[in-house]
Amino acid sequence: MPLSRVKEAETTFPILLVEDDVNLAAAVADFLQDKGFLVHKAGTCARAREILDHKSVHVAMVDRKLPDGEGTLVADYISARGFKTKMILVTAYGMDQHLSESLKKGAFDFLQKPFDLETLLKRVCNAGRLYRLEFSSQVQHGFLKSAYRMVGKSPEIERIRHVIHHVAPTDTTVLVAGETGTGKELIARNIHLDSHRSQQQFISVNCASIPETLFESEFFGYRRGAFTGATRDKTGYFEMAASGTLHLDEIGEMPLEFQAKLLRVLEGGTFIKLGGEDESRVDVRLIASTNKDLEQEVERGRFRRDLFYRIAVFTIHVPPLRERKEDIPLLAAHLWSGLTQRMGMKESALPVPPEVLFNQPWTGNVRELRNFLERQLLYLRMGRPAELDVDAGSEGRILKEPLEGLTSLEEHTRNYVIEVLARLDYNKAQTARVLGIGLTTLKRWLKQWDVRVERRLNNQETG
Repeated sequence: MPLSRVKEAETTFPILLVEDDVNLAAAVADFLQDKGFLVHKAGTCARAREILDHKSVHVAMVDRKLPDGEGTLVADYISARGFKTKMILVTAYGMDQHLSESLKKGAFDFLQKPFDLETLLKRVCNAGRLYRLEFSSQVQHGFLKSAYRMVGKSPEIERIRHVIHHVAPTDTTVLVAGETGTGKELIARNIHLDSHRSQQQFISVNCASIPETLFESEFFGYRRGAFTGATRDKTGYFEMAASGTLHLDEIGEMPLEFQAKLLRVLEGGTFIKLGGEDESRVDVRLIASTNKDLEQEVERGRFRRDLFYRIAVFTIHVPPLRERKEDIPLLAAHLWSGLTQRMGMKESALPVPPEVLFNQPWTGNVRELRNFLERQLLYLRMGRPAELDVDAGSEGRILKEPLEGLTSLEEHTRNYVIEVLARLDYNKAQTARVLGIGLTTLKRWLKQWDVRVERRLNNQETG
């Protein structure tokens, strides 16, 4: 199939590209994006699992050799989670028994390096066709509803479910307000899934992560030649979410200058790409979320009053976890089940007494609870879980000092990090990727622990 004859309808589905070779990943992603695909990139198995948990992916192209394990682990995860994603294994080693077994288990196809782009496109389109045949939009909708269901039985959660049921079928702009980690994006997704736009894209954008100078190009896109380095047209977030839902997370972080431009789009439904001349019309439902008091931000001159009234047509207030403690056991069980599957571990009972979870303040809300449980799972993998003081007089707080004869959690973390460093030939960049932390965080830890790292095989230090 010549590249020029590939139908546009076949190149509009989301792809996960898992490749640790940065240059190859960039080249393949650019090629696929030019053909109209929405490409999510990952460099490790862990990051791939995270994307699969949070994004709808039709086809996954996965390199067989990754920093934190065999690419076949991603195939196993797709199967274990019941995802319908079609997987193409990319290998430089040709067919062997291990690869053959992966294909038998459910991997759709394999591609041998080096490969040409026409062959790549054929394999991806074939996998996408099979996905569409097997996974109709109706089935997909039911699957997503299950994947993003709201867990809890408190009056507060029941109230939010009731509100979503009534507001979702409309095109009303909704503002979701609540502390960090309360699940504002989850609520936005549920509004989308219950709406008439549910078969279209849900695009979530964290406004705090976009540099101030890039807001216009990220949201509106640009034409080739619009500025130095613009070698091809770029699709902006509004176009990506056409006929669907655009979720603006942390909208309070949006620069005042761009707030005026956003207001014009919301009022008129049109925008002009950077470097373009013609207006583009777009039909998008907007859902915004914030952890700030936007009314106070308006009074302080940090947020436009007219934009506030435009996005706060209907506001959903999400209570913090400490105000709905009856949901904690259900949330903990749900999160623990998902984490054990993600890490490829056999599901086990939660190793934390309920009263400990119940008595924590959880200032970081559900996100903090999830991070805490993930740490417990990591310690289980290391052979020793975190020690907890469940005595009533301790108010259920996690011990910061080790019990007599036991090593502190910080010491466990230090030893584990150093062991991973050693196994990866003291390569800081690879170690940070495998641990799932930023390189800056790893360097800060090593400096704090007074650990000096030198590459053993050569004198160059990566990262």
